[in-house]
Amino acid sequence: MYIGEASKKSGATVKAIRLYEQLELLSNISRENSYRVFTEEDVLLIKFIKIAQSFDFKLLELKDIIYSGGNLANWENIERAISLKEQKITKEISRLQSHRKDLKNYRSEIKQCLIDNSDCFFPQVKN
Repeated sequence: MYIGEASKKSGATVKAIRLYEQLELLSNISRENSYRVFTEEDVLLIKFIKIAQSFDFKLLELKDIIYSGGNLANWENIERAISLKEQKITKEISRLQSHRKDLKNYRSEIKQCLIDNSDCFFPQVKN
């Protein structure tokens, strides 16, 4: 199938597919004259790339995951990469929850300052 059909089947834009090929995420795309010819396996790989991107995997990060050691990665490598991404997300959630708590405290201090003294400029915020 040509790139237009691969785009429709995968849900990726033609521009995205060309970028994936340029970044060597799609390798061994055959050519028929000057047209790229995609297989069903290529479409599945494009779908995988799109799904991974939706989970904030970067394209260059995916290249290392997909072509571990120069070959298509096995499921264990993909599972390991997902596990690492989960760990990063968990840390980020923790960090954001801490920021949220601090913001609530700062807001509360400011409210109290305004109640106690309408001329207050900067409240005494505890670190």
